[in-house]
Amino acid sequence: MALGIALVAPLALPAMDGGLLDPNGRGVGAGVGGGGTISAVNPLVSLRDSLNNDDDRAVFSVRTEMENTSDLYLRIVSLDDFDGTTWKPSKRAITQVPEGFPAPPGLGPDVEFTEVGTSVSVAKWYGQTWLPMPYPPSRVSVGGDWRYEPVGMTLVGDHGQNTRGLTYEVRSLDVRPTAEQLAKAPEPPADVLREYTELPDSLPSLVHETARAVTDGAKSDYDRAVMLQDWFTLSGDFQYDTQVDVGSGSQAIARFLKDKRGFCVHYSFAMASMARSLGIPARIAVGFAPGTPQADGTISVAMRDAHAWPELYFEGVGWTRFEPTPTRGSTPDYTVQDVEDNGPADPARPSQAAPADPSAQPSRSTDCRADGSDPGSCESESPQAALDAGGDGPKWHVVLLWALAGLLVLALPLSPLLWRTRMRAVRLGGHGRAEEDVAPRVLAAWEELTDTAWDHGIVPDESLTPRGAADRIVRTGGLDGDAAASVRRLAGAVEQVLYAPRPRPAVGLADDVRRAAAALRDSASRRARLRALLAPRSAVRVVWTVSDRWAALRDRLVALRPNWRLPTRQRG
Repeated sequence: MALGIALVAPLALPAMDGGLLDPNGRGVGAGVGGGGTISAVNPLVSLRDSLNNDDDRAVFSVRTEMENTSDLYLRIVSLDDFDGTTWKPSKRAITQVPEGFPAPPGLGPDVEFTEVGTSVSVAKWYGQTWLPMPYPPSRVSVGGDWRYEPVGMTLVGDHGQNTRGLTYEVRSLDVRPTAEQLAKAPEPPADVLREYTELPDSLPSLVHETARAVTDGAKSDYDRAVMLQDWFTLSGDFQYDTQVDVGSGSQAIARFLKDKRGFCVHYSFAMASMARSLGIPARIAVGFAPGTPQADGTISVAMRDAHAWPELYFEGVGWTRFEPTPTRGSTPDYTVQDVEDNGPADPARPSQAAPADPSAQPSRSTDCRADGSDPGSCESESPQAALDAGGDGPKWHVVLLWALAGLLVLALPLSPLLWRTRMRAVRLGGHGRAEEDVAPRVLAAWEELTDTAWDHGIVPDESLTPRGAADRIVRTGGLDGDAAASVRRLAGAVEQVLYAPRPRPAVGLADDVRRAAAALRDSASRRARLRALLAPRSAVRVVWTVSDRWAALRDRLVALRPNWRLPTRQRG
């Protein structure tokens, strides 16, 4: 009975099932839609997958009235609950979507802002259960079944509602605080301080100690926030790297502060945690960074624009965006302080001023003729560095060795490229045209196709039939038309070789492979194309070949001398 209740009861509760960046998100649940609470799974693994996706497809097409489009962040949801392991959204009450949204929390009358309109068109394949919007929104016009979460000022779909193929309008406030207003912000309300500065006891002391060291000498919370941001983006020697794991546990942030490598999740986690340790209310926003402007005036936002950033609270301004992730997003104008021209000179820079009094000593001429002496009598300033004009110069064998060493240094990074070029030439042109050469020629062309797909991120699956493997390459690589027909034609030739009693000769296989390879390159991102060219994944076959040949050599030696004991090869 308990098991039955546990299985049936969640179906009647409005609980969120999909990830925040998951294109297959399934909505809030099957509730009546009048209210309730929502909770969300952590979106950070989906965020990392989006940033590392070679298929950088466009998610949104955006048209906005905002003057500075570099500030157009599409915010999905805020993460405000930190349990020491990760940040996640708190459980919040949801209501009907109001006609006009209330003023954002904390925004005072003295801060300049304008209301702007933004139109968002979502790709048909992207089904997100939360509605991406600029923050703070003031009015939304969207079709479907949506609910409003007042604390984060977000919209979440109900009854399976998602964003797939939607076009909607958002009115939002373009808030433009000044650095002076942020620096003079009064202390936040007690309830905001209590909820948004809470930290678990398991947080390593290194986080607070580093925050205090970085912000030493700051006079306000604003100064501390800017110093933290500048430390991550400028002076802290951090490197942006999407291959670093998100990490879990209480030591994840401390490990990031030591290693100084990560992507937006690490930077936003660390800055929000450090800000809270300094008594500054902080939370994390998840959504999309500004996209790429297009010729028609729209902005294209792609999967790799998925982003996370910290929001810090300042009374009189409200929740304010900061950007600690280097090379990502845009630095807010209110965090860039003007430098006065008449400020103190930087002691690290040499003075450019002319001396007050000219020297009484005559200047030394560069050709040593100031005293009328013969220039040949001048000595070199560094006699040890002067070349012996009467010597024979470097020996020819030394020059040859240095030249060979230079060629080796250049050839090593290019060795995967050279190996793939050679293998491609052998596979597509190194076979005869007799009847007995049909099978080797077809299988070599098929191996070249699968390796090319592998280089572009489509890992071979040995469990698939040739036809299944071809369908997978076409589907994953986004091939169509002649390229898709070439892949399937080559798979048919492979089936002939493997299963027909007397396979028919196939023509044009090399052209089919080249046509499919060109289509794979065209559909890949620039980064994926460079990796496929300079560091092809299929180059690992060289290692496998060397390993197999060493095993064969070892077996022959053991057979010749049974008493020999050679180290065995272990796979693992």
